Amino acid sequence: MVRILHIKLRRGRPERFLVTLEDESELIFSPETVLKYQFHPEKEFSQEEFRAILKEDSGIRAKDQALRYLEMRPHSEREIRQKLRRKGYSAASIDTAVGRLRRIDLLNDEQFARLFIQNELRLLPCGKQLLRQKLFARGIPRELGDPLLEKYYDEFPEERVARKLADKYLRGKRWEPRKKREKLVRFLQGKGFSWEVIREVVNETNFAATDSDGRS
Repeated sequence: MVRILHIKLRRGRPERFLVTLEDESELIFSPETVLKYQFHPEKEFSQEEFRAILKEDSGIRAKDQALRYLEMRPHSEREIRQKLRRKGYSAASIDTAVGRLRRIDLLNDEQFARLFIQNELRLLPCGKQLLRQKLFARGIPRELGDPLLEKYYDEFPEERVARKLADKYLRGKRWEPRKKREKLVRFLQGKGFSWEVIREVVNETNFAATDSDGRS
């Protein structure tokens, strides 16, 4: 049998209970588990029952940890899984937490991808190739990400995005024309634009111009 000796509330965010067992070992439990199983001094559980409670509580605490991450910013499922793994949660606990958050739509890769694309195009505009790589690095598969990319780049064509970036990049630069051209090509390549888009922008640019927008 497993017997509880002491229970102490540990205040913080989130609140937890420090539970001391008869063998003087100490374990952390969520308030949800303490209330559900009516923890109190002298309460006893069978070994099998207590193992099941530990497993259930680990899933609850993993879910609570994931919610704290989601409060800070939207996350993809892969990001949440990676962060919980680094926190030391088991695969089973992570699966439980992710499943709960999916069911209440707090973890939704399609919603995450939409927000991510919108924010990137607004704050860190780049080409479709680079944005696809960023989505993939966050666990968004191409079959989910590509249709969303097509939708948003229909609204904000790559050529227009590239032109705005090129104008800003060249503004005030007094390099000789050949150097301007070479640097602009490397800049746009680094931003993830295809060669077709880069060629169109480069062909439209007057590299001999010294005005603010670099185009004739």
